[in-house]
Amino acid sequence: MSLSRTLRNSRLLRKPLLAVVEAFLKPLTTRIPLLRRAAYDVEAMPYLVVGDREKYVVSTQDKVIGRELFLHGQFDFHKLVTAFEILHREGHPAPTHLIDVGANIGTIVIPALTRGLVKSGTAVEPHPENLKLLHTNLALNGVADRVRVLAQAVGAESMATLLLQESSSNSGNHSIGDKGIPVLSTRLDDVESPRSDALLWMDIEGYEGHALQGAKKLLAKRVPVVCEFNPSLLAKSGGQKWIREALEEHRIYDLKHGTNALKVDIQSLVEKYGESSAYTDILAIPRSAE
Repeated sequence: MSLSRTLRNSRLLRKPLLAVVEAFLKPLTTRIPLLRRAAYDVEAMPYLVVGDREKYVVSTQDKVIGRELFLHGQFDFHKLVTAFEILHREGHPAPTHLIDVGANIGTIVIPALTRGLVKSGTAVEPHPENLKLLHTNLALNGVADRVRVLAQAVGAESMATLLLQESSSNSGNHSIGDKGIPVLSTRLDDVESPRSDALLWMDIEGYEGHALQGAKKLLAKRVPVVCEFNPSLLAKSGGQKWIREALEEHRIYDLKHGTNALKVDIQSLVEKYGESSAYTDILAIPRSAE
């Protein structure tokens, strides 16, 4: 009999071994935030199952999204809820389909479905590790049959190969640049049938302008858009002009102000966030909804 089997079957050793395992895992269940964060940061296991209302398999190498899910059970979902509340306030019909560009491991599309904000979704994600966890988490939460997953990036051109620069500590910080792993990219209009009941959500690290340039048919359906707005990254990618043009006929709301957000213009956002290299998230509602 092998040593490992002997140890596993030993009644004498079972209790002390369980005590050691319990002591090792106990920090993961503490309610003290500082201890929970420290426990996550030194966790030796490569993956954890975390979350409250929804469950996610996360990589413990992810010190931003994975850690936030471990500590608080969700990541950025409150921004989508705020956007829906503003849409309701402004008299815009509630979207029933979510197009999640930069879906990561499912932190937006999954709760949007499980909590009843939308009925179906499209998830666009180019990074191989994120894709693996995205598929896992969709299945884990019982919504895989309601989400179409596209293993690619989206941009201004059809059937292009882009380079995705990886972040070693933040799975949401992979970005298109001049070096990195090659990923397939095409226009959103080439892969998503335009539909007026959709909301387009994007968090793609400054590539939002390129994505909107390739989504003209979708935008023609007067869909609302929620996206990160980072003037520095948009300027670096060459997409600031495109995001201005794409959202020219939209009412813009800075989601940092929550449900009290009032209309602003793109130029004021550039002036506010551009100099400090800061960013925000915006909701853009087609003017025809007025």
